[in-house]
Amino acid sequence: MPTHKSDSFLAVTQHVHNCGPQTFLISRKGGTLLTINNFVYRSNLKFYGKSNNILYWECVQNRSMKCRSRLKTIGDDLYVTNDVHNHVGDAKRIEAAKAVGMLIHKKLSSLTAADRIHGWNRSESSADPLKV
Repeated sequence: MPTHKSDSFLAVTQHVHNCGPQTFLISRKGGTLLTINNFVYRSNLKFYGKSNNILYWECVQNRSMKCRSRLKTIGDDLYVTNDVHNHVGDAKRIEAAKAVGMLIHKKLSSLTAADRIHGWNRSESSADPLKV
């Protein structure tokens, strides 16, 4: 429940401790996109913090629809800093990626900067979606 202060809402951050393996969608350009509750998020996979384990994520509809939904991950902890979307979810996109083998499951802490360039490690999946 949001906290009121002078008739305005203060932001309430949701925290999921050690959230386990997440579902990632591999984009057409080979990037790694995070899927949460039928929404897709992008990160530049530039790591921040003393332990170099903080990632910031924005909704992929940020540029086209001005969606302001944001996430932050610290290791395997997920922080939802803004869960309000101004559009419907991306269920069709996620299902289409699943149908051609472009979804992977991995822990957030296993992401590296190489995931933004190379997309994913094919040894993690038995099917090669590029041969579809």
